[in-house]
Amino acid sequence: MGLQRRWAMPRRMGRGLCLLGSFLVCIAIVCFGSLAGAQTAEPATPMPAAPASSDRPLVVGLSPVPPFVIKSSSAQGGSDWDGIGVHLWREVAHELNLDYQWREVQPNDAIAQLNAGDLDVALVTATASRVQQVDFTQSYFAATLGIATQRQQQVWNVVKAVLSPRFLRICLWLSLVLVVVGFACWLFERHANEDMFNKSPGRGVWDGFWWAGVTMTTIGYGDKAPKTVGGRILALLWMLVAMGLTASLTASITSVLVLDQGIQPLRVQQLQTKQVGSIANTTVANYLQQEQIQFQSFATPEAGLKAVDEGRIDAFVYGTASLQTLNQDEFQTRLQINDTGIQVNQYAFALPTNSPLRKPLNQQILQEISESGWQSMLQRYLPESR
Repeated sequence: MGLQRRWAMPRRMGRGLCLLGSFLVCIAIVCFGSLAGAQTAEPATPMPAAPASSDRPLVVGLSPVPPFVIKSSSAQGGSDWDGIGVHLWREVAHELNLDYQWREVQPNDAIAQLNAGDLDVALVTATASRVQQVDFTQSYFAATLGIATQRQQQVWNVVKAVLSPRFLRICLWLSLVLVVVGFACWLFERHANEDMFNKSPGRGVWDGFWWAGVTMTTIGYGDKAPKTVGGRILALLWMLVAMGLTASLTASITSVLVLDQGIQPLRVQQLQTKQVGSIANTTVANYLQQEQIQFQSFATPEAGLKAVDEGRIDAFVYGTASLQTLNQDEFQTRLQINDTGIQVNQYAFALPTNSPLRKPLNQQILQEISESGWQSMLQRYLPESR
């Protein structure tokens, strides 16, 4: 019995030590696993708004295209930049904490410099050919087709219209119709209504001519009216015919006075018979070629507007906003700018293909142009149509 007790105590102690050791091992495993999980699983943090440039600021290429990019001389002898596109980029870059510097480039060189890595961003228009070469952000302005012409002297245009061969032919044709109707009425009325239609052919036909004219324009002036049955039937028929004739004459005279003589602004369809200027290799030039409108190429919009101002061409076709701005700033609104409403350009920021800037820029551009201050800013840069 004593021997059994002595052996039982060490056995119970051994089992206790084993249980204690197992418990300690489990605790160690749990603690080690927690520490390992803490080291491998980092807490979730928000993604940065835009990739940061570690070595240099972004190079933003631009060229003067008022009112989107406006260049002026600074007091330090350099260039100051302003305009719709410049203003928007500054706001977007500020919100995304982007460091950048401006670089002036030739308008047709921006895409090539983007592909070569010389530029990170370019303020240009988005065209079908350019989209195939680089990426573009969300558009921030849709430009429409504008036509610049000389301001016409309204009074002189009316005088020229009245003296034009087409207007004179209309007047002659109408006079012959009135003479025929007036003569027919005189034949019916010369005996029974001598007080209103004189018996003598000369005065009588004149009376009939007068009656036919006032009946056509006013459906009867009241000073002369037929009394015979034949004369009244003729008057009734003439009034019905005169209503349709008046509508046709109104359209013809309006066409002569307004459209043919340039009192109304030029339309795109009328450019085919005019001397037209534009900028080659642009969406505007492509549109003119599609419409089979021949045009003279100019290096800059300023040169084209100067040609219109000097009378060397009849019209210069370009973006409406740019034409209005240049007309106000450099030509003292001497020219007339007609907005056709035809969309030809989309202004956006060009980026190298697969640029990581595209998504954050798109998000910020959409936010900027959806705010109420965007329209106020546009009104500040865009002159009123004149």
